[in-house]
Amino acid sequence: MTARTPPTASNAPTTAADALRELYARQEAERRHVARALHNEIGQALSAIKMSAHLAGDEDDAAQRGQDLADIVRIADDTVARLRDLYADLRPPQIDTLGLAASLRGEADRWRARWGVTPQLALTDPSPRARADIELAAFRLVQDLLLPLDSLSTLVVRLAPTHAGQAVLEVHHDGAPADALTTALLQSRAQAVGLSLDLAATPGQPRLRLALPATAED
Repeated sequence: MTARTPPTASNAPTTAADALRELYARQEAERRHVARALHNEIGQALSAIKMSAHLAGDEDDAAQRGQDLADIVRIADDTVARLRDLYADLRPPQIDTLGLAASLRGEADRWRARWGVTPQLALTDPSPRARADIELAAFRLVQDLLLPLDSLSTLVVRLAPTHAGQAVLEVHHDGAPADALTTALLQSRAQAVGLSLDLAATPGQPRLRLALPATAED
């Protein structure tokens, strides 16, 4: 996965409008990233597959033809993996069917590739689960919390089983605390689905703590 430069936040006073502008800017940056990847990486891969197919079709030597076909399979496998990565950027593939815990586990490899840190995960899918929009908001909150971080050496993500009608999501890390703009963005996203979000700047405290209300239906 190609590393992307996180958006930088201004030191100006933060308002709800600033948070919305930052959210829109991040969405547009994500669209540009996906568009470039589709045009450059995926387009080039498909062209290579087409060229290799023509070479294989015109090749009389059986051994060389086999090598051309093996190249086609390799390029196709790499392209499928890149498409899955882009799909995960747009929407976590596990969120609808497998839930929040599986989606966070799916991010672990991306976190490991970005910072070289092995995340410590203690994730249990709540039963019953929260509403789909709440699970997606919780996943995006974790993404938005971690996006601005240039480096970290410790990352712990916990999702506790449902107790007294709520499941608790916590994120601990040793990177910089959320700045004012990121804090406003996170609070706005949480409030949009009726969630109360706790953010801490103190080391040793969860940098993000979120209670997810369970639905009545399992």
